[in-house]
Amino acid sequence: MKARTMKFSQDWDKLKDRVFATIRVDRGDLKFVPDETVEVQGPKVKFRARVLMATTVKLKDVPLAFLEYDLEAKKGEKRQDLMNKLGKLYKFSERPTESDEATIYILQKI
Repeated sequence: MKARTMKFSQDWDKLKDRVFATIRVDRGDLKFVPDETVEVQGPKVKFRARVLMATTVKLKDVPLAFLEYDLEAKKGEKRQDLMNKLGKLYKFSERPTESDEATIYILQKI
């Protein structure tokens, strides 16, 4: 069975780590599940990873520190700045709000 692809808009620094996390706003796509092997694909990087954990939360409940990690925050960026940055990763009509549900995935390179 071919692994499904988890696409990344850019080659984030976190993709260099053996274990990394990502936030995916729920938009009706089939979710990845623990123990699933996925093909991680960025513009220049491509590798396989195993989903270690998947948990669904409201964006408003995602800690600021995790948003800073996930979106590689620059010094001084506030929560709204990070929500705006997250929104730019989605089509204009699908931009997330604090009330949207999102899944946080923890993955490990294999």
